[in-house]
Amino acid sequence: MLELRDVTVRRAGRVILDRVSLAVAPGEHLVLTGPSGGGKSTLLKAALLFEPADEGEVLWDGCPVTASNLAAHRSRFLYIGQKPLPFDGLAGEYLDLPFTFAANRSRRADRDAQDRLMASMGLDPVLRTSPYGRLSGGEQQRLTIIQGLQLERSFCLLDEVTSSLDRDSLEAVVRYFAGDRERTVLAVTHNRQWLDFGFAEISLEAGKLRRHP
Repeated sequence: MLELRDVTVRRAGRVILDRVSLAVAPGEHLVLTGPSGGGKSTLLKAALLFEPADEGEVLWDGCPVTASNLAAHRSRFLYIGQKPLPFDGLAGEYLDLPFTFAANRSRRADRDAQDRLMASMGLDPVLRTSPYGRLSGGEQQRLTIIQGLQLERSFCLLDEVTSSLDRDSLEAVVRYFAGDRERTVLAVTHNRQWLDFGFAEISLEAGKLRRHP
């Protein structure tokens, strides 16, 4: 279980997170809502200690995350940011990119699994032969999601990953995550359609976190 306990983050004299406490149990599917600039992305980064807390602590299964166990902690998570990174190559090469990294070289890309994921998110698998840089923002977003899902991390931290999608594409992505009961999901979003698929809502405003019934 991931837990943030009384986490406070201040930047340039401004309180971004104000004694935020949050426990996310295995298998939970949550959306984090709130006004733009209200600290939602900061909360996700604080969970991974990419954004250091001024006060409070982050725990996993009751144990504080420290420098000694930070790498193991981060390895549990799939974190996808708001904007896909630029890439010079074909879409299929972009999907295979994680397997070129040293940490994943013992594994191989599964083309059939990639095709199934593409189809489930409204992408034609033939797209893999297209130059990545010529794809639409929504296509790049969905390929980035698929790229990450291949690593089979158990906890997804998703930061506005449906922001560039039309309604049908958005619903395809949300439906996928809603149906994936093997993963825990915490998704920052302004798209309230996530709630229609059974995600529970928590909101962050003026640095304060609130769970909705």
